Amino acid sequence: MASDRSYLPWCATGLLSCLRATTEQRLHFHILHEGTIPLDAQAKLTAMVQAHEGNIEFKLIDAGLLGALPTKGPSLGERISWARVLLPEMFPALERVIYLDADVLAIRSLSPLWAEDLDGAVLGAVRNVVEPSMRPHVASLGIRDPRHYFNAGVLLVDLVALRAEHSWERISEFVRGVAQPLTWFDQDALNVVFAEQWKPLEPRWNVQNSFWAWSQWATDVFGSEALAEANRNPAILHFEGPSICKPWHYLSPHPHRERYLATLADTPWFGEPLTDRTVATRVIRRLPPDQRIPAYLKLEGYRDGVRRAGARAKRVISP
Repeated sequence: MASDRSYLPWCATGLLSCLRATTEQRLHFHILHEGTIPLDAQAKLTAMVQAHEGNIEFKLIDAGLLGALPTKGPSLGERISWARVLLPEMFPALERVIYLDADVLAIRSLSPLWAEDLDGAVLGAVRNVVEPSMRPHVASLGIRDPRHYFNAGVLLVDLVALRAEHSWERISEFVRGVAQPLTWFDQDALNVVFAEQWKPLEPRWNVQNSFWAWSQWATDVFGSEALAEANRNPAILHFEGPSICKPWHYLSPHPHRERYLATLADTPWFGEPLTDRTVATRVIRRLPPDQRIPAYLKLEGYRDGVRRAGARAKRVISP
């Protein structure tokens, strides 16, 4: 798992959920970071993991490698999500890892995922639900069928195979050769470079917000029975998407939000306040449920306009 300082409460929640869900095996966590996790926070995470008979190490990411990759910007964690493409180089002694985004909640044991046979693939992943407006982007990557595009938030990774495939060289070469910015950054890069070398996993291993929010498109990807089973019996919940989709957001409509917050309350970051609780969002919360997300998106559009205007004004007055 990769994290920065701002994501520590959610990282801790994901770790604790894995420890509680997987009791038959001793879990060993590797936390990738850019030097932004304070020592006292590392100590808190270590104590929490050890209290549940797990192990944890903090691994500093090679700044030289990471710096050569595109940034998502300050609000999206800069380059931290690219850490997953560096796994083969960062862990030369390891053969296999499970990579998890920090915005996950494990519901079932990770042991069956760890034991999954990749059948010669370099990694296993769950298909992504690509909304119609983003399908031209996926097609521009050379992926004709959007159902063949995976979500990189939960990965079972064969590090030996990736090293044999010279994965870092291939990904960095691809990034350097891209004419236009990658919309989904490292996820796009992984999908292009390993388009024919990944194995689709059961959707229960990465139950995304889109599974229930965009059920008609999700059904097209997984089929009605598999989708219903994943929603009914998830193994890992993944709160992907914009800020309002996160269970720690004041307006989050996620059906498992209370479960997530209950786990957060048992971490060293208990009492962490919900984000974006403002006068505007309190007004939006009074709206009927079907009007809240459209109203919030309008609010975000207004905020973006204000930020851009402020940035332009700052450039004008700067010496």
